Amino acid sequence: PPPHALMHPLPPGFAYAHPPPGDYTVGGMLPPGQPPPQSQPGEAQSTNQAANRPLSNSKRAEQNRKAQRAFRERRDQHVKALESRSQLLDAALASADEANRRWEECRALVDQLRVENAALRAHL
Repeated sequence: PPPHALMHPLPPGFAYAHPPPGDYTVGGMLPPGQPPPQSQPGEAQSTNQAANRPLSNSKRAEQNRKAQRAFRERRDQHVKALESRSQLLDAALASADEANRRWEECRALVDQLRVENAALRAHL
């Protein structure tokens, strides 16, 4: 298996967005019984604003919506094609099962006729 991702060194110039507070232990976990640090008032506000902002009418947003719509349509078409193929395969399997059942009946009849033929030849 590949080595764990944390074993690889960070790329040069990598900086954390927010340095961890000094109360974290070496392993990166808070000591037991200690509450997590409080975020800055501006941080929570900007996150909520990003989630509640209205859809942008920019070209990029329209392009994203169009790409998402096209993806959903392709996905739906693919699912329908798979469902259709599944139905065809189910029908083919049922047909093959029926053909196999008839073949087994014919084979049993041939075996029975061979035994009967052998008995009749022995009787002559």
